[in-house]
Amino acid sequence: MSTPLFWRGVLMTPTLQFIALAVLAPVLTGCSYAGLVRPSVLKELNPRVAALVNELPNVDHPNNHLVAKIYALGGLSHAKAGRDGVMRAGIRVPKDQYIWEPAFIVMPHAGELELEFDNRDQAIHMAFLPSNGGRQLLYLPVHRRGTARITLDQPGLYWFGCPVANHAGRGMLGFIWVYGETPKEARLDRPPQPQPESD
Repeated sequence: MSTPLFWRGVLMTPTLQFIALAVLAPVLTGCSYAGLVRPSVLKELNPRVAALVNELPNVDHPNNHLVAKIYALGGLSHAKAGRDGVMRAGIRVPKDQYIWEPAFIVMPHAGELELEFDNRDQAIHMAFLPSNGGRQLLYLPVHRRGTARITLDQPGLYWFGCPVANHAGRGMLGFIWVYGETPKEARLDRPPQPQPESD
Protein backbone atom coordinates (compact mmCIF):
# COMPACT_ATOMS: atom_id res chain seq x y z
CA MET A 1 0.00 0.00 0.00
CA SER A 2 1.43 3.38 -0.99
CA THR A 3 1.81 6.20 1.50
CA PRO A 4 -0.44 9.20 0.90
CA LEU A 5 1.25 12.56 0.23
CA PHE A 6 0.38 16.02 1.47
CA TRP A 7 0.43 19.02 -0.86
CA ARG A 8 -0.22 22.43 0.72
CA GLY A 9 -2.03 20.77 3.58
CA VAL A 10 -4.28 18.67 1.33
CA LEU A 11 -4.09 14.89 1.65
CA MET A 12 -3.03 13.42 -1.70
CA THR A 13 -4.32 9.86 -1.77
CA PRO A 14 -3.11 7.51 -4.52
CA THR A 15 -6.35 8.21 -6.40
CA LEU A 16 -5.84 11.99 -6.23
CA GLN A 17 -2.19 11.53 -7.23
CA PHE A 18 -3.28 9.56 -10.31
CA ILE A 19 -5.87 12.20 -11.27
CA ALA A 20 -3.33 15.02 -10.83
CA LEU A 21 -0.79 13.15 -12.97
CA ALA A 22 -3.41 12.44 -15.66
CA VAL A 23 -4.32 16.13 -15.82
CA LEU A 24 -0.73 17.40 -15.84
CA ALA A 25 0.77 14.80 -18.22
CA PRO A 26 -0.58 16.34 -21.46
CA VAL A 27 0.56 19.78 -20.33
CA LEU A 28 4.07 18.65 -19.42
CA THR A 29 4.62 16.46 -22.47
CA GLY A 30 3.47 19.26 -24.78
CA CYS A 31 5.84 21.75 -23.17
CA SER A 32 9.18 22.25 -24.91
CA TYR A 33 10.85 22.68 -21.50
CA ALA A 34 9.63 19.36 -20.10
CA GLY A 35 13.03 17.79 -20.82
CA LEU A 36 14.66 20.22 -18.40
CA VAL A 37 13.22 18.39 -15.38
CA ARG A 38 15.31 15.25 -15.94
CA PRO A 39 17.94 14.80 -13.18
CA SER A 40 20.75 14.59 -15.76
CA VAL A 41 19.74 18.01 -17.10
CA LEU A 42 18.99 19.64 -13.75
CA LYS A 43 22.56 19.14 -12.55
CA GLU A 44 23.74 21.30 -15.49
CA LEU A 45 21.44 24.21 -14.56
CA ASN A 46 23.90 26.53 -12.86
CA PRO A 47 23.42 30.33 -12.59
CA ARG A 48 25.23 30.95 -15.90
CA VAL A 49 22.93 28.56 -17.78
CA ALA A 50 19.87 30.07 -16.10
CA ALA A 51 21.07 33.51 -17.23
CA LEU A 52 21.44 32.22 -20.78
CA VAL A 53 17.92 30.75 -20.82
CA ASN A 54 16.52 34.02 -19.45
CA GLU A 55 18.39 36.10 -22.03
CA LEU A 56 17.32 34.11 -25.11
CA PRO A 57 14.00 35.95 -25.65
CA ASN A 58 16.02 39.16 -26.17
CA VAL A 59 18.22 37.68 -28.89
CA ASP A 60 17.31 38.09 -32.54
CA HIS A 61 15.51 35.04 -33.93
CA PRO A 62 18.14 33.67 -36.36
CA ASN A 63 20.50 33.08 -33.43
CA ASN A 64 18.08 31.45 -30.98
CA HIS A 65 18.56 27.88 -32.18
CA LEU A 66 22.32 28.24 -32.53
CA VAL A 67 22.92 29.47 -29.00
CA ALA A 68 20.46 27.05 -27.44
CA LYS A 69 21.87 23.93 -29.10
CA ILE A 70 25.60 24.51 -29.13
CA TYR A 71 26.57 26.60 -26.14
CA ALA A 72 23.97 25.99 -23.44
CA LEU A 73 26.40 24.40 -20.96
CA GLY A 74 28.71 27.40 -20.95
CA GLY A 75 26.00 29.78 -19.81
CA LEU A 76 25.90 33.56 -19.87
CA SER A 77 27.36 36.41 -17.84
CA HIS A 78 26.81 40.16 -17.90
CA ALA A 79 29.97 42.28 -18.00
CA LYS A 80 30.14 44.69 -15.09
CA ALA A 81 31.42 48.26 -15.50
CA GLY A 82 34.18 49.44 -13.17
CA ARG A 83 34.78 52.96 -11.89
CA ASP A 84 37.16 53.53 -14.79
CA GLY A 85 34.34 52.82 -17.29
CA VAL A 86 35.88 49.54 -18.46
CA MET A 87 33.52 46.56 -18.43
CA ARG A 88 34.90 43.31 -17.01
CA ALA A 89 34.02 39.62 -17.06
CA GLY A 90 35.73 36.36 -16.20
CA ILE A 91 35.84 33.22 -18.34
CA ARG A 92 37.21 29.85 -17.31
CA VAL A 93 38.10 26.68 -19.16
CA PRO A 94 36.95 23.70 -17.05
CA LYS A 95 39.03 20.55 -17.01
CA ASP A 96 38.42 18.13 -19.92
CA GLN A 97 35.32 19.88 -21.28
CA TYR A 98 36.49 22.10 -24.19
CA ILE A 99 34.02 24.87 -23.47
CA TRP A 100 34.17 28.45 -22.23
CA GLU A 101 32.32 29.15 -18.97
CA PRO A 102 30.46 31.38 -19.61
CA ALA A 103 30.20 31.02 -23.37
CA PHE A 104 28.28 34.32 -23.67
CA ILE A 105 29.28 37.72 -22.40
CA VAL A 106 26.71 40.52 -22.57
CA MET A 107 27.89 44.13 -22.73
CA PRO A 108 25.13 46.66 -21.91
CA HIS A 109 26.66 49.08 -24.44
CA ALA A 110 29.68 49.46 -26.69
CA GLY A 111 33.07 50.24 -25.16
CA GLU A 112 36.11 48.58 -23.62
CA LEU A 113 35.87 45.06 -22.23
CA GLU A 114 38.49 43.36 -20.09
CA LEU A 115 38.29 39.58 -20.03
CA GLU A 116 40.14 37.49 -17.45
CA PHE A 117 40.64 33.89 -18.58
CA ASP A 118 41.37 31.02 -16.19
CA ASN A 119 42.59 27.83 -17.90
CA ARG A 120 41.85 24.94 -15.51
CA ASP A 121 42.31 22.36 -18.23
CA GLN A 122 45.25 20.00 -18.80
CA ALA A 123 45.70 21.37 -22.34
CA ILE A 124 47.08 24.60 -23.76
CA HIS A 125 44.43 26.95 -25.14
CA MET A 126 44.27 30.35 -26.79
CA ALA A 127 41.55 32.98 -26.94
CA PHE A 128 41.10 34.53 -30.40
CA LEU A 129 39.12 37.69 -29.61
CA PRO A 130 37.34 40.38 -31.63
CA SER A 131 38.44 43.99 -31.26
CA ASN A 132 38.12 47.17 -33.33
CA GLY A 133 40.28 47.00 -36.43
CA GLY A 134 41.26 43.34 -35.99
CA ARG A 135 41.54 40.56 -33.45
CA GLN A 136 43.65 39.78 -30.40
CA LEU A 137 45.22 36.45 -29.46
CA LEU A 138 45.75 35.50 -25.82
CA TYR A 139 47.95 32.49 -24.99
CA LEU A 140 46.58 30.35 -22.11
CA PRO A 141 49.12 27.83 -20.75
CA VAL A 142 47.98 24.90 -18.60
CA HIS A 143 46.60 26.02 -15.20
CA ARG A 144 47.35 29.70 -15.88
CA ARG A 145 45.39 32.92 -16.07
CA GLY A 146 45.53 35.69 -18.62
CA THR A 147 43.84 39.02 -19.28
CA ALA A 148 42.91 40.70 -22.55
CA ARG A 149 41.36 44.11 -23.11
CA ILE A 150 39.35 44.60 -26.27
CA THR A 151 37.32 47.46 -27.72
CA LEU A 152 33.94 46.91 -29.37
CA ASP A 153 32.49 50.28 -30.33
CA GLN A 154 29.41 49.06 -32.22
CA PRO A 155 26.39 47.05 -31.08
CA GLY A 156 26.28 43.54 -32.47
CA LEU A 157 27.07 39.88 -32.00
CA TYR A 158 30.78 39.03 -31.95
CA TRP A 159 32.39 35.60 -31.69
CA PHE A 160 35.55 34.35 -30.00
CA GLY A 161 37.17 30.93 -29.98
CA CYS A 162 40.20 28.74 -29.37
CA PRO A 163 42.29 28.29 -32.55
CA VAL A 164 44.41 25.44 -31.11
CA ALA A 165 43.99 22.14 -33.03
CA ASN A 166 40.23 21.53 -33.39
CA HIS A 167 39.24 23.01 -30.01
CA ALA A 168 36.76 25.45 -31.58
CA GLY A 169 35.15 22.56 -33.46
CA ARG A 170 34.82 20.66 -30.18
CA GLY A 171 32.90 23.47 -28.51
CA MET A 172 35.33 26.26 -27.61
CA LEU A 173 33.37 29.00 -29.35
CA GLY A 174 31.65 31.86 -27.61
CA PHE A 175 29.82 35.11 -28.25
CA ILE A 176 29.93 38.66 -27.00
CA TRP A 177 26.62 40.52 -27.33
CA VAL A 178 26.94 44.28 -27.38
CA TYR A 179 23.61 46.00 -26.79
CA GLY A 180 22.72 49.52 -27.85
CA GLU A 181 21.69 51.56 -30.85
CA THR A 182 23.91 51.90 -33.90
CA PRO A 183 24.90 55.56 -34.39
CA LYS A 184 23.19 57.25 -37.35
CA GLU A 185 26.50 57.78 -39.14
CA ALA A 186 27.20 54.02 -39.02
CA ARG A 187 23.82 52.88 -40.35
CA LEU A 188 23.32 51.72 -43.91
CA ASP A 189 22.02 54.43 -46.20
CA ARG A 190 18.97 52.76 -47.69
CA PRO A 191 15.25 53.43 -47.75
CA PRO A 192 13.01 51.93 -45.07
CA GLN A 193 12.22 48.30 -45.79
CA PRO A 194 8.69 46.85 -45.76
CA GLN A 195 7.86 45.15 -42.49
CA PRO A 196 5.43 42.27 -41.91
CA GLU A 197 2.06 43.32 -40.59
CA SER A 198 1.43 42.50 -36.95
CA ASP A 199 -1.89 41.05 -35.80
